[in-house]
Amino acid sequence: MLRRYKDFTIELGLHRESFIAAPRSEQQRWVVHRAVDELAEQLRHLDVIAPDFVDGTTRGEINAEWHDSEADYHDGQLIIEGQQVMQDWEESLMRRMAEKVGATHGDVLEIGFGLGLSATFIEEQDVRSHTIVEFNDEVLARARAWAAERPDADIEFIQGSWQTVLPQLGDFDGIFWDAFPTSEDEFDQYVLRDSTVAEAFFCEAAAHLRPGGVFTYYTNERDSLSRRHQRSLLRYFSSFAVEVVDGLAPPVDCQYWWTDRMTVVTATR
Repeated sequence: MLRRYKDFTIELGLHRESFIAAPRSEQQRWVVHRAVDELAEQLRHLDVIAPDFVDGTTRGEINAEWHDSEADYHDGQLIIEGQQVMQDWEESLMRRMAEKVGATHGDVLEIGFGLGLSATFIEEQDVRSHTIVEFNDEVLARARAWAAERPDADIEFIQGSWQTVLPQLGDFDGIFWDAFPTSEDEFDQYVLRDSTVAEAFFCEAAAHLRPGGVFTYYTNERDSLSRRHQRSLLRYFSSFAVEVVDGLAPPVDCQYWWTDRMTVVTATR
């Protein structure tokens, strides 16, 4: 199949006859043509939005053990191992996600403390309990100081990576995920290869949600979800809702996001 468009060409060849082996050839052609049409539309959309990206800067490699690396808080951002782990332009995004996960007013699990934006907003939702998993020593110390200012809140901290601590935790009414990759292997898999940076956590989130519980996460999706992303969600959750938070303003040197909006997903078990 060869499709020529004004600005690009798409050439697709099927290497075996049994690939996408629908009962009738018309069915195969229809689904393949639709997939190509969607790719073409996505390329056109990227052509429209790309000129408005901030310049960004190149991310360096993660070279040390994340848990005992220095956590540098300055100018409204958190830097660990040279990585921009979080910046305060995310405030409105974190607030909306916290509103979603805290709507049950039940037991909430949060993965990653960062700047404490989401943790603060979750506490504003009058949740019954708030469990925070944090891997980095210095970030955890800052989180404990934050919690000490809220003596009436039921806040518990679990130190470690989410991969190692989740099996020892119980069930929750809401789960909030915003964890930065802690190694180059994780960055390669979660950011560059998976359908969304949180995809590896979907199975764990579903396993630790009570029936009707909600899960939200940093999506890395601008204004819609890819089909691959949607299929992964529906593998573990009964339904999901999507909305867009706009008006975001990442700085010109932001390493990890370049545009003015991001989707917020609320997945329901």
